[in-house]
Amino acid sequence: MPLWPCPAIAGPVARKPIQTSIDFEARFPVKGRVLWAVMCDHCEAEGEFRIRMARDPTKGWDYRLDDKASFVDVHAVDASKSYDKVRAGEWVAGRLIVFGSLKKVWKGEVAMDRPVLEDGTRLTGEVSLGGQHAQVDFGLFKAFLRFENAAQMQRVLKYEGIRDGAFVATDAQVDIQVDRWGRKDEVLRDKGRR
Repeated sequence: MPLWPCPAIAGPVARKPIQTSIDFEARFPVKGRVLWAVMCDHCEAEGEFRIRMARDPTKGWDYRLDDKASFVDVHAVDASKSYDKVRAGEWVAGRLIVFGSLKKVWKGEVAMDRPVLEDGTRLTGEVSLGGQHAQVDFGLFKAFLRFENAAQMQRVLKYEGIRDGAFVATDAQVDIQVDRWGRKDEVLRDKGRR
């Protein structure tokens, strides 16, 4: 009789949150279709959006619904009270804010562990180093880490074991700031309600 339970019946193990000395915040433009917008039920001071956006905005903001690789769903917190005014089906334009702590991992690929980018999603990205900054490519976006000087950068990255070409992971936190909303053609042409 084995001492450990069979993997088929063992429950999932909770993942330890990432807490390190390197934090990041990435802000980038977003345009996408609103799947739903609701008020937070626990605080009633902010809301939540679920939007669908193109996975590669450099090729345009539109996506094909029949091609799951062309889009990503984003579930984000909205503190600007736009969730009161925006309806499902409309398009929004604004800024997505993703932040968290970075930890070196041995996994050698840029990846997202869920089909939805939301609070707690584990993102893996590749590091590239510059003179006084480091860049992490998460695939969907790039995060830039800035330091006071090159010596500080060397010291912090050495302490965390991060080198050029290394891979890091984060448990992302996701916020959104909505600037405009309306019909698809209005939002994509930078028009729409504010």
